[in-house]
Formats: sequence, C-alpha cells, structure tokens
Amino acid sequence: MSRRALAWVRSRPGISSTIIGARRMDQLDANLAALDVTLSADQIASLDALTQPTLNFPADLLRNLSLNLAHAGATVNGEPSARLASLLPASADEVY
Repeated sequence: MSRRALAWVRSRPGISSTIIGARRMDQLDANLAALDVTLSADQIASLDALTQPTLNFPADLLRNLSLNLAHAGATVNGEPSARLASLLPASADEVY
C-alpha cells in the first residue's frame, strides 16, 4: 500500500519530493520500492477521486463566486464562468 501511496504523491503536479517516515529497514525498503511503481492514468484518477476532500459550506460558494468574479463569463482552461449581472457592467458604456 505504501508503494502505491507514495507513487500517487509523486504523480501530483507541483510535487518535487516526498517525505517518508520509515522507522525500520523493511519500511524504508517498501518506501523506496515506490520509485519503481508507475501508476496508470486510470489508477491516478481513481485515487484522486478517493482522496477528494468533502468541504463544508461555504467552500463551493466561494469557489464558484471567485471563479465567476475573476473570469467574468470567459472560459479559462476549459472552465466556463458566468458573468455576474448584478456586479459587473454589461459593456464599457455602463461604466460610470
């Protein structure tokens, strides 16, 4: 299990190193064996889904609000956003 877990951690974007906590030689050997493990895209996607945290209110609200405020109706990296009509002008003519 530790091999797959460490291989998954190494597959994450932005991760340049992993911290292991081996106390015994057999644990160190198992952790180092993770360097030889390559996970498939399906395995990574499955582990991503299993480790996705469930956040309480207002996490979804804040994510959607900040996305929509920042992008104002534009699609960025494949993520569409909505223009918040009550907060943003429809055109440059509406700017005071």
